[in-house]
This record gives sequence, C-alpha cells and structure tokens, in this order.
Amino acid sequence: MTKPIRRISKILGSNRFFWAIIIFFIFESVWIAVSALYPQAFDEDFHFGLIKIYARYWFPFFTNQPANANAYGAVAVDPSYLYHYLMSFPYRLIDIFTHDQTIQVIVLRLFSVGFFTAGLVLFRKVLLRARISKALANVSLAIFVLIPIVPQLAAHINYDNLLFPLIAWITLLTFNVIDDINHKQASINNLLILVVVCLFTSLVKDAFLPIFLGAILFLAYLTWRAYRHKFKKYIVQLKVSWQQQSVLYRVILAILLIMAVGIFVERDIANLVRYHAIEPQCSAVLSVKDCSSYSAWLRNYDTHQTVVANRSAITFFNPIIYFGTWLYWMWYRLFFAVNGPASQFTNYPPLPIPSATAALIALIGVFFVFKYRRKIFKGNPYVAFLLVICSLYILSLLVDGYAQYRYTNELVAMNGRYLIPVLLLFGAIIGSAFSFALRNLPIRKTIIAAVVLVLFLQGGGFLTFITRSDTTWDWSNNIIVKMNNTARKITKPIIVKGSKTYTTKYWIFN
Repeated sequence: MTKPIRRISKILGSNRFFWAIIIFFIFESVWIAVSALYPQAFDEDFHFGLIKIYARYWFPFFTNQPANANAYGAVAVDPSYLYHYLMSFPYRLIDIFTHDQTIQVIVLRLFSVGFFTAGLVLFRKVLLRARISKALANVSLAIFVLIPIVPQLAAHINYDNLLFPLIAWITLLTFNVIDDINHKQASINNLLILVVVCLFTSLVKDAFLPIFLGAILFLAYLTWRAYRHKFKKYIVQLKVSWQQQSVLYRVILAILLIMAVGIFVERDIANLVRYHAIEPQCSAVLSVKDCSSYSAWLRNYDTHQTVVANRSAITFFNPIIYFGTWLYWMWYRLFFAVNGPASQFTNYPPLPIPSATAALIALIGVFFVFKYRRKIFKGNPYVAFLLVICSLYILSLLVDGYAQYRYTNELVAMNGRYLIPVLLLFGAIIGSAFSFALRNLPIRKTIIAAVVLVLFLQGGGFLTFITRSDTTWDWSNNIIVKMNNTARKITKPIIVKGSKTYTTKYWIFN
C-alpha cells in the first residue's frame, strides 16, 4: 500500500475522523434548525402542537379526548405519545421564560439534534460490535450524515429523533443477550433491561413494534438452538442470576418492569381489545365531525369516499409494481429538498451526484450481500439479527403503505425518512459484504471509500437544503436570511445542481 493511501486509510479509521463527522453533523443540523422556517415539512406543527397539549397535564393518561385536541386525532388512545409527553417538560420550562414561539421551536429542535447525535455515537458502537472495521464504520456514518434528509429530520421537532438513539441502544442490549445465550450464561439483568427499554420505546412510535417482534423471535430461536431439550437449565440460570443481584437493584428493576408493562397494556393492549387495532382509526374513537379537524385523517377519508364511489373504474398496482414504485420514491425522498406548508410543501429533485452515488452503492451492495451471504452471516449472529429486524421493519412499512394505497388510491407513506432508523443497520450488512468483496484489495477499498465521500460532498447533507432553498424557506430574520444567501452564493458555482423542476413522471436525473 502506497504511503498516501496508507495515510488516508489510517485517517478513515481514526477516532478523530469519527468525532469530525459528529461535529460536522451537529453543525449542519443546527444550521437547518436555526434557519428553516417553522413549520418544516415532516409534521413539525403536529408534533409541536401535541407537546403543547401534553404540557397542560402532569400525566399522559386520558379518560376522554383532551380539550382542543381534535386537530391531532384521537389523542386519548394514541399509541405513540411518550415523546410528546417527555418533551412537554422542557417546553414547560422554556415557556416560563419566554412565550416567543420562534425561540421555543428552535430550543426544542436543538433537543432533537442532541437525540440524533447520541444515536450516531451509539450506532457506531453497533457497527463495531457487528464486526465492521473502524474505517468502514466511520465511512458508513459519514455517508449517512451526508444523506440530505438526515440533518433535515434531525433539525425537526419529531418523534423519529428520539426513536433513532433508542433503536441503537436496543440493538446493543440485544447483542448482550445474544452473547449470554451463545455462552450459555443467562443474565436476567440484560434480558429485563432489554424488555423494559423495548416496551417504553414502543410508546415513542408504534412503528418500532416490528423491531421488537424481531428481537423476540431472534432471541427465542437462539435460546431454543442453544438449550433445545434443556430449557429448564436456562430458567434455572435466570433465577440464579436474579438472586445474585442486590435487593435494591431487584426492587428498581421490578418497578421499571411493572411501569413499562403497565403503560404498554394501558395503551397498546387496551387498544387491541377495545378497537381491534393498536392504532385505531380516528373515527372509531371520535365522531366523523370531530375527526374532520384532523387534516391527515380528513384527506384520507375524503379520498377513500372517491374510491368507494368509483371502485369499478379504479385499477390498483399489483404488489410487485407497488414495491418497485416504493423503492424508487424512498430513494428519491432521501435525497430531495422539501419545504413546509408555508410554501405548500415546495419540493425539488435530488442533486444528481450524491443521489446517483447512493443508488450505485445500494445496487452493488445488494449484489455483494447475495453473493457473499454465507460468509456474511455464518458465525456472525449480530449481522443476522440486523437482517431480521430490518426485514420485518421494511415489510411493515410496505404492508402499511400498500393498505393505505388500497384505501385512498394514492401513493402515500413513501417518505425516505421512514428508512432512517434502520439505514445504518443496513449499512452494517452491506458493509460486511463490501469487506468480503474487497478483502484482498486494501488499496482499492481505501480509494473507493475516499471517492464516495468526495462524491457525496457534491451537495450531500445540508448542502442540498442550501442549494435548493430560497429566502421563502428561511425565518424572517435579517441575520438568518443573510447567512443562507451567503451560503447559496458560495455553493452555486461549485455544486452540480441538475434541474430544479420535474420534467418527467419519474425523475431520472432530468
């Protein structure tokens, strides 16, 4: 390996490069957080509104619909409420000092940046535990933070930003239990902490439930394989492990478990029993008149009435064509630029170089995963677990999206941000495949990594926001407008922008 290549390889695998990625991510996310006009596109007004609703109460449990809450759906039975309830406490504190909505929004956005940053640190630990090299883990994180929607989501008031670090933490906790099972050394401590965190996380966003199910199924399979006809031995080991804990620790753990199970039953299980759905339709809880204040429900309700009236004239995509369309728009909406409702959700196509580079990496990566599948998963239960939970999560997105498509005859729920919680987990799987494919070509591996990063810098991350936006996307503040205009002037001659308008039904670099 030549000296410059060796130096680049050493830099890519260094802790300094990792912390440079973290600093860059904080910078780009904070830039958007302090400059983007409220509300941003990803339901920011919805989440901020719910935070203010919960700020009126000390506990998040309601026997009836809270006052003035119809615009947010059936709040009393909402299974994804924990983020809003927890964030109501910093909001209450901020509200003591200022009623200025701009300041309140920016401070809460900075909380989101903090959550997401913690998630990046935890996800690096996940990648390293999954036996990804430091260099590949760092490069994966660098590419991730250069996906345009990542810093934009992190700069939102949105429950996805709390879900992100929780999924990383849960993955690490699951790895601990996997180690226990493989060494036939059951730990009640690791198992109960995992269960408690999973139960609480399911109440942050119910989209986490497929990952929870994946963890249960995977650990159950490993336990069966390790103990088979000696399952009683596993139970005995758990009892011994419990007895080895101090009394105080057992009391604390028992209280946390009771709380977690209690609030999970109060919301998710109660919804299943009462409404036969974890997240019931608004009209199953409230009247159609009350639900009409909830814009997302009303839109789907109105379009469904059109479907009912013209069912014989409507031809739906079959699931295979739907899946291809879904893949396209998921990729597209990871890299496009979008503004909020103030400009009727103005959006522009992705910048060509980073979006094309990502598509190429994904296609080659999937090929390598298939080619080296035995080497990737053999003897590496961590990567196998990641494949299970990613597959179940993606399947749930597809099933839910297709159900909504059949309900409305519109291609809804095709937002690239829905993939963000598992993108780095996919990165571990694809990264393992690239490692096997290039294991005997260290020089090429380093060159490819460096070239990919350079290509992503051609408009990736917050550069897409800067390049595609204009002053109507900014807060009405002279300093903010001047800051963004200066950035736009600097990037204009050096970023390859491509077309800023749609010229085809399916955008292919225009």
